[in-house]
Amino acid sequence: MNKNILVTGAGALLGQGILRLLQVADFPKKIFTADPDPRSTGHWLGDHALVIPKVSDVDYIPQLIKIVQEHDIDAVLVGTDVELPIWAKHKSYFAKELNCAIIVSSEAVIEIANDKFLTAAFLEKNNFPFPMSVMANDISKLNEIEKKLGFPLFAKPFDGARSLGIKKIENHEELMEIYDPSSNLVVQQFLSEEDGEYTSGCVVIKGICKAIVTLKRDLRDGNTYRTYRDSETSKYDEFIIPIAEKLNGDGPVNFQFRIRDGKPVIFEINGRFSGTTPLRYFYGFNEVEKILKYYLFDEEITFPELKNGIVMRTWSDLFVEESEFEILKNQHSLPNPNGKFYNFNLKNN
Repeated sequence: MNKNILVTGAGALLGQGILRLLQVADFPKKIFTADPDPRSTGHWLGDHALVIPKVSDVDYIPQLIKIVQEHDIDAVLVGTDVELPIWAKHKSYFAKELNCAIIVSSEAVIEIANDKFLTAAFLEKNNFPFPMSVMANDISKLNEIEKKLGFPLFAKPFDGARSLGIKKIENHEELMEIYDPSSNLVVQQFLSEEDGEYTSGCVVIKGICKAIVTLKRDLRDGNTYRTYRDSETSKYDEFIIPIAEKLNGDGPVNFQFRIRDGKPVIFEINGRFSGTTPLRYFYGFNEVEKILKYYLFDEEITFPELKNGIVMRTWSDLFVEESEFEILKNQHSLPNPNGKFYNFNLKNN
């Protein structure tokens, strides 16, 4: 039986990664893409493109309810960070009243994941390795972290992503410069890159980590552009699994960490699919497919057999006829979008 799947955030790297994996998922489906911008590339990765209000619009949820009802949507996959809190808040309504599965964790998990200070507090409370963290709006705490750890330190927005707004603090004067009673910066222990940076994608169902794929990664402009998997990367799984289970997410959860004293120290949690979700497919695990099969077909998720190797990201291009774009722009709905994708190697388009 055909399943109707809606993916929001068609203009985001995250949303597009979800759509790519959904395209190759081996069950019958119709893919609906949603984004406020008709120019979003992901609209041409589905079967029906929809222009929706911004999440800040009061009409956002009413419009999504209308879409779910009109198109008989079976599941919604959330493709941007900013949409997570509102979907977590309304997931129960969609499930009970509309028989639509919202693949998102609880409000409590999203709150922890969206706040780096709360992330560190969660880790500390549960006796996991954590980066010492204080808010830059508390002068006494700033003096305390300086006295205890010295320099360098990291300052970053407590709700930031993709390394945006990060500042390395080298001395007392720089630390005092960022003090502000209304600051949204969290100051954290500096974690060395000497042993690399890692990302673990977990699938958690009813408090049990059903699958995990850990990759070493290289970053550029805050995004992953190379990943590695070898005999060493999976050794950190045993440290991450108990943390994932204690957090008790619902479906996909992502952990980013560096190594201190041979153990992972998590500095960021994402209560969602991650930018590296599509990259895990190349190592042997389509987490989008597995999660949907669980929620829609009651199919159990098992640990995948993975391959070793390197994934190197490349650019591709998309050409859309003006007439087709104008339909989506003006009518906010485009069945059967038909853009033409060009791969990295133009010979293989």
